[in-house]
Amino acid sequence: MFRPSSLSIRFLLLLIVFVVALPAAGVILYSGIEFRNAMLEEARHETMQLSERIATEQHNLVVAAEQLMTSLAQLPEVKERDKSKVEPILRELLKLNPMYGNITISDPRGRMWATAVPTKQPLDVSSRRFFKNAVASGRLSSGEYIVSRISTKPVFNLGYPLKDERGGAAGVIGVSINIGNYGKLLQQMNLPPRSSFVILDHKGIILARGIDQERYVGKSYPEAAFRKIQQGPDVDTHVRAGLQGDNRIISYRKLRLPGETTPYLYVTAGIPIEVATRDARRALGYSIVLLSSVLFLACGCAIVIGKRCIGDRIKVLEDASERLAGGDSEVKISSLVVGGELGSLARSFDAMAEQLRAREDALARSEAFLNTIIQTEPECVKLLDREGRLQMMNSAGLGMIQADSLAQVQGACVYDLVAPEYREAFMELTRNVFLGIPGNLVFEAIGLKGGRVWLDTHAVPFRNDHGEIVSLLGITRDITGHRKSEEERRENLLLFESLMQYSPMGIRIFDGESGQCILLNQATADIAGGDLEQMQRQNFRDLHSWRESGLVEVAEQVLEDGVARVREVDLHTSFGKDVAMSYILSRLMIRDKKHLLVVGRDVSDERRLSQEKTQMEAQILHVQKLESLGVLAGGIAHDFNNILMAIMGNAELALLRLPQESPARSNLQNIEKSSQRAADLAQQMLAYSGKGSFVIEVLDLNSLIREMSHMLDVSISKKAQMRLELAGDLPPLEVDATQIRQVIMNLVINASEAIGDREGAIRVRTGVRELDDAALSRLWLNDRLQEGLYVYFEVDDDGCGMDQETLSKIFDPFFTTKFTGRGLGMAAVLGIVRGHKGTIEVHSEPGRGTLFRVYLPACRAESRQTAQEERHAIAASGSGTVMLVDDEEAIRSLGREMLESLGYSVLTAEDGLAAVEMFQRCKDEVDCVILDLTMPHLDGEQALQLLRSLDPQVQVILSSGFSEQEITERFTGRGLAGFIQKPYRLADLSQKLQRIRAKERHNP
Repeated sequence: MFRPSSLSIRFLLLLIVFVVALPAAGVILYSGIEFRNAMLEEARHETMQLSERIATEQHNLVVAAEQLMTSLAQLPEVKERDKSKVEPILRELLKLNPMYGNITISDPRGRMWATAVPTKQPLDVSSRRFFKNAVASGRLSSGEYIVSRISTKPVFNLGYPLKDERGGAAGVIGVSINIGNYGKLLQQMNLPPRSSFVILDHKGIILARGIDQERYVGKSYPEAAFRKIQQGPDVDTHVRAGLQGDNRIISYRKLRLPGETTPYLYVTAGIPIEVATRDARRALGYSIVLLSSVLFLACGCAIVIGKRCIGDRIKVLEDASERLAGGDSEVKISSLVVGGELGSLARSFDAMAEQLRAREDALARSEAFLNTIIQTEPECVKLLDREGRLQMMNSAGLGMIQADSLAQVQGACVYDLVAPEYREAFMELTRNVFLGIPGNLVFEAIGLKGGRVWLDTHAVPFRNDHGEIVSLLGITRDITGHRKSEEERRENLLLFESLMQYSPMGIRIFDGESGQCILLNQATADIAGGDLEQMQRQNFRDLHSWRESGLVEVAEQVLEDGVARVREVDLHTSFGKDVAMSYILSRLMIRDKKHLLVVGRDVSDERRLSQEKTQMEAQILHVQKLESLGVLAGGIAHDFNNILMAIMGNAELALLRLPQESPARSNLQNIEKSSQRAADLAQQMLAYSGKGSFVIEVLDLNSLIREMSHMLDVSISKKAQMRLELAGDLPPLEVDATQIRQVIMNLVINASEAIGDREGAIRVRTGVRELDDAALSRLWLNDRLQEGLYVYFEVDDDGCGMDQETLSKIFDPFFTTKFTGRGLGMAAVLGIVRGHKGTIEVHSEPGRGTLFRVYLPACRAESRQTAQEERHAIAASGSGTVMLVDDEEAIRSLGREMLESLGYSVLTAEDGLAAVEMFQRCKDEVDCVILDLTMPHLDGEQALQLLRSLDPQVQVILSSGFSEQEITERFTGRGLAGFIQKPYRLADLSQKLQRIRAKERHNP
């Protein structure tokens, strides 16, 4: 321990001199430091003024540019996009404003259509930041550092949106500011030497620097320094290294445009510390030299006086002190040195030694008490050295890091317990504490056993008796639970924000008292067809659409009683969009304050789909009804044809066997004629069911109508006028001409009867139309129809018309509006059209007439051979064996007689199973099989398959009451030799058999 009494008198006197001189030195040093601090403060003030002045100049430049662009936006030439008039104006403005590098105007897609600096071809600026921000925000927007493709100079852009009459984006006016002109700002300011400024864009790219302008423009500012500026306040001052590596006082200022949260420019101004403190260092040097000279003279005097007046007297006391220092407890300083100031000093020394011993005892007791407090503290208390090694930690801290005892971790580096992503920050905190800077840090720690905890530590310097920092004292709290709660709250908030952002339903929250909208999502604006910001300013009590639909009253009820309500309304929004909405209105209580939650869903498409579904169900129901009735009619006609077969065949056989003079011949002929009329009725029922027998040929619809025109004229009322409006160049049709004539005749006669006894007109028109699925779905029949080209004819009258109830029944069988009649006319029309793969369109209103439009698929082929069989053939004799298979005994008996009358041998079978068994026994004898389609056990289709398996060359004629067209389509490719429709005559049967014989002779 250093003791002044151990020094020589000379040194003591010198020490006294130095102590006397110390206040003066302190004053000089303090004055020098204060002077230096004043210089630094003045430099900081100057950098702040410089940054503020540059910011003001930049603000003035932006305001001037905004005024310029606002004025340009109002020019008629700009609104009309007259490039020839606009570009001369832009060039004149560019001459008047040397700070500008260029002035451009672009359309909404970013294509530049006007520029002050000529360019060879238009440029696309849609990817530029100033363009995208101006279109998105509708305000003045900033850009970034670029090298202009037109002027080839580094520029910084500003953009101002052009708006059309409806407020939409019509383009962007851009002003390019020459970065090189920024350097002239420093030349206009009286600043200390080596002062400079830097202007950065939002990415940290240097736009301008007061010195070495060309060297730094376009380069990135140091990343750490720029990040510190970004994270700092809007205005601040730092002391750090400049771009050239020298220590500087640097002030910065953030510049923002109205409406933009991110600064578009950063301005920094700096003065080297060496320049700022030059005068202070000089003044301090002069004062130190002067003090040193005075101190040198005083030291010389002190040495001389001390030797002669004090040194010899102190020698005696020195010897006694050495003995005491050697451990002689019997020697006391007070007994060795008596009298005067030195005696008092010795007595004081003895008293001080006693007090020190007593203080040491008290300190030991205090340390024990403090250690008890630390060990029972619920928060971690620890001491670390400069390298982060643990010196002390209480029990709470040992539990946080999962240590069993202090000995296990004492001396270990705690950096290893800090999660890697926070380790550098913890080390920085330690370094700052040993520099005398307290700090706080929240980090994640990894315990010795792998457990992870979140800790919040506050660290302060721990000093010794001399004020030296010897350790880091840390107080740490375990905030794992709090952190987890915060994470859950943040996740819930993120979930809510995602729900609002991505929900397809419109969500709005209104203040219950003021009615003002406080929150809404993008879906709300999309549904309403409006702008998100504009809808944010709406008040639900002032919305005209809400008042018209009664939603305001519902909202007030919900706010009053808290009961949620659902309403579907048709709205005409304040943005001009018509939409059907389903709203759920409920009350929210936030901090005891009422809020209205409105969740809306656009149900326009649902309504449309519901209507289309209802219409489609009605069409399907109607088609199903027609199908059911058609099956019934076809079945009746089929059985009726079997009965007629027996009647007509027996009558024909009887006529062949009776002599010409027999009086019974006339009765048989009458039976035959009546049977033929009954067969025609059966054919009409088949036509209704869509299974009629058609004789298909290629014909021109216009020619068919012209041929019928005379017959139509004489068939209608004398007061009705017939008008033909036939389109030219119609594609041909593949139809049964007789059936189509029947359809046209029925429709024209119905039109005549609708006109009645008054004057009227019937118009028959033709045309061609391409029908797709959407058009077919609106017509009367759309089942199994193909898209394509259709030829149509329509019959239009101005008669009495029909109401909807009548219109829905006109195609029902046996329905008629006449007093007499069978009621199969329109049903047969529908069956014929369906059989031709066509459809019908009907329009009628009471008192306004009726229009029937029949669509038939066009024939795209040039021609087609008519497959019409000869109706008047003569029965010819034949030979061979024919197997006749039919489940009706009458048909088998009649068929046997008819075949035997033609010269054939006959085998009969009552069903398909019997036919197969008989064919197995007699297949070498059978030349042909006449097979009924509908039979028990095995029907005609199954029997045909088995017969073909027994003999692939077997000749089978299928017999049925259904039409040949349906049967041939069904049995195509199955080796069917022919078809004969019941009831058939003897000549028809002979002709079918003769054709088979002829085919066998041709292909032996």
